[in-house]
Amino acid sequence: MSKERPSDEPVYLIGVAARMCGLHPQTLRLYERLGLIRPHRIGNSKRLYSEADIARLRRIQHLTQHLGVNLAGVEVILRLLERMERMNQEMEQLVELMNTRILQLIREHQLPVNPEQFLIRFERYESETE
Repeated sequence: MSKERPSDEPVYLIGVAARMCGLHPQTLRLYERLGLIRPHRIGNSKRLYSEADIARLRRIQHLTQHLGVNLAGVEVILRLLERMERMNQEMEQLVELMNTRILQLIREHQLPVNPEQFLIRFERYESETE
């Protein structure tokens, strides 16, 4: 139902991650200080970024450079998008449970109906800030 999510495995050093996003490493450090990104840390100095981190950095870049959102606004938007994603996941689970129950009731009562007519459909909200 949902598109595949980027990996959370930390693999890219800061210089590589910055190049992949067309940003300066100092910008990534700033985003980390502001809490917009949380790379995996090895010791006190090495930062490793995952595909999910890269996707988040690109989203931040899109919001700031293309939509003119300031970093405080980016923080609010990212928090709301994360909340919406959790709500999407919860709704998917509820719809799946309800559909399972509907099918169970149709079978139990041997109702002469097309089950497809009674199943609940759920369409995820996908952000347009990619």
